[in-house]
Amino acid sequence: MVTDFQERLRQIREAKDRELQDRKQQQAARGSDRTSALELRMDHRRNVEKIIQEYADRFMSEVPSFSLSKSFFEGKYKLELRCEDVLMDDEGRVEKYFSRITFLIDPRPAQNTLALTCKKTVLNRDQEGTSSTVDVSKESLANFREFLESQFCDFAAVYFSGQYQASSN
Repeated sequence: MVTDFQERLRQIREAKDRELQDRKQQQAARGSDRTSALELRMDHRRNVEKIIQEYADRFMSEVPSFSLSKSFFEGKYKLELRCEDVLMDDEGRVEKYFSRITFLIDPRPAQNTLALTCKKTVLNRDQEGTSSTVDVSKESLANFREFLESQFCDFAAVYFSGQYQASSN
């Protein structure tokens, strides 16, 4: 024989069970959304990295003394093309010169973007850095290609003119 009290207890327990089950489903859905957003950002970062790698490979085919390294710097993913040149000045002194073009990729999950910073050092002299933001659309990748090409071309122009000046001073 079930009393009113027992029936109310059963209803309370079932309501709490349903509430707990709903909460678990909502958490699973949020977790799934976060996972898919993270996967999308990681795919986008990989696409950005592939584009940088493509341009770096083209640059290194022209200037094989450069090498590409990948690491982390201050919480950002870093791709860096670098070399050390040994050049002689007009007086016959041998000097070492360090050159690099560095790309820092900084994910910004709240905005669903990647912030990209390009730093350049040509023959021991830091050049002005530039930044760009890439969202997760295909159009932004096309814009990034343009940004990247201009960064490599600017770097090459300064590198080759600076190399000539270092060796003729």
